[in-house]
Amino acid sequence: MTNVRMRERETVKTMTCLASVLMILILVIGCADRAEQRLRQVQNELEQVLRVGLRNGDIRMQRTRDHLTIVIAERLLFDAGSRNLKPDGIGVLKQMGVLFKTASFKEIRVAGHADKASASDGPTQYFERLALSKDRATQTVRVLKGDGVDSQSFIIEWYGDIRPIASNETESGRQLNRRVEIVLLAGM
Repeated sequence: MTNVRMRERETVKTMTCLASVLMILILVIGCADRAEQRLRQVQNELEQVLRVGLRNGDIRMQRTRDHLTIVIAERLLFDAGSRNLKPDGIGVLKQMGVLFKTASFKEIRVAGHADKASASDGPTQYFERLALSKDRATQTVRVLKGDGVDSQSFIIEWYGDIRPIASNETESGRQLNRRVEIVLLAGM
């Protein structure tokens, strides 16, 4: 075999390999675009259903390419220090559950958060807040699953006071830190 033919074969092999890589990239980008479109659609539907909570500042949403985060203030879902959902909070979560059921997500992370115990609180306050954040995330998932959302896609997380989004030095900061976050991860 001549050197020219060997180079031609190597060129064909290289071109075939590059074409395969290009096809894979096109498929991955296409799947990512569909996932982003699905998140955008869910966000639009949630904005319609949750417009009062969004307008009041009880609910905030932030979307990135692969996930949508919904932050729900404590005052909408729970009374201060309570593990039991308020009736209005249950209604909001049921509305969300209906939308989640029709969408397909890789996973749904539900995280409970609390404010930081003050210096005057006893040493057990940290663990009490941690348990409270766990119970609140669990109660939230219980209601969302009640509407038939695939239970295998849920992950419950609890952080207590270790992931603040505002200063715990002011009451308004502590109110922001007492929250439930729901993160919808789009699947490919």
